[in-house]
Amino acid sequence: MIQIGKVNQMIVSGESASGCYLRLQPQEGEEHTDQREVFMPSSFSPLRVNAGQEIDVFVYLDTQGKLVATSEMPFAEVGEYAYMRAIDVEEFGAFFDWGIDKDLLVPGNEQKVRVKKFEDYLVRVCLEDGTNRVFGTTKLGKYIESSVFDFEEKDTVQIVPVQKTDLGHKVIINRKFIGMIYDSETFKSVTLDETYDAIVKKIREDGLVDVSLHTQGIQNLEDSKERVLSFLEKCGGVSPLNDKSSPEEIQKQLGMSKKTFKSAIGMLFKERKIEILRSDSEKGIKLIK
Repeated sequence: MIQIGKVNQMIVSGESASGCYLRLQPQEGEEHTDQREVFMPSSFSPLRVNAGQEIDVFVYLDTQGKLVATSEMPFAEVGEYAYMRAIDVEEFGAFFDWGIDKDLLVPGNEQKVRVKKFEDYLVRVCLEDGTNRVFGTTKLGKYIESSVFDFEEKDTVQIVPVQKTDLGHKVIINRKFIGMIYDSETFKSVTLDETYDAIVKKIREDGLVDVSLHTQGIQNLEDSKERVLSFLEKCGGVSPLNDKSSPEEIQKQLGMSKKTFKSAIGMLFKERKIEILRSDSEKGIKLIK
């Protein structure tokens, strides 16, 4: 069945002077379950397509309520979130750039706060019941609270930081969920709109998810040990950093917390890979060749 507001894999079934017609590609041994054709105007497809060719397209309803396809990919599909910019504001709603030729309408009654032109907002893409029209909303509470997660704690996910807060960064997880990474647990710089791998720390009752950019547990300790050894090699084998150094200095030099640093050098000392210098004349850590 054709999924409106989502990317569909379809096959070119015919061509015309102004575009081409698409149908769903049936699964092996199955007939078409949805015989409706979708038209894709030539202006919506920068690529040359031929009859019988398979192509991924985004499908939505045009202003006349007819199905239309585009090979352009939106920032988010129905059921997903993206950080978008409002490019026009009217009394009835605001239009957002969401990566395709058609702008995304966020109606006035779907705005948590009144949208301002050329400002960025976290938007969820939705499908209107009954009309199948795609719209956006900045009223996210009910969607977050009713989240059905497809991952568990300790799973690896992809996150995109989208908004700085007093506690850290609000992030989009796998394009479908909202979470947080906290400054107190983040020991490297974070860039907005960049994609990172992260670990799910906690799935909260309010539907939000706490994630961490750090690997957890034993793997985190192993990574930290390797980072300390690499740091010592770059320093010529000796560093004044020690368990009395300030958390800020350790974070600056190694990008880890003081607690992690102390655990890492303790393990390296037991493995006889480093020496801990404690004399009055020399304090720090030294690589054992």
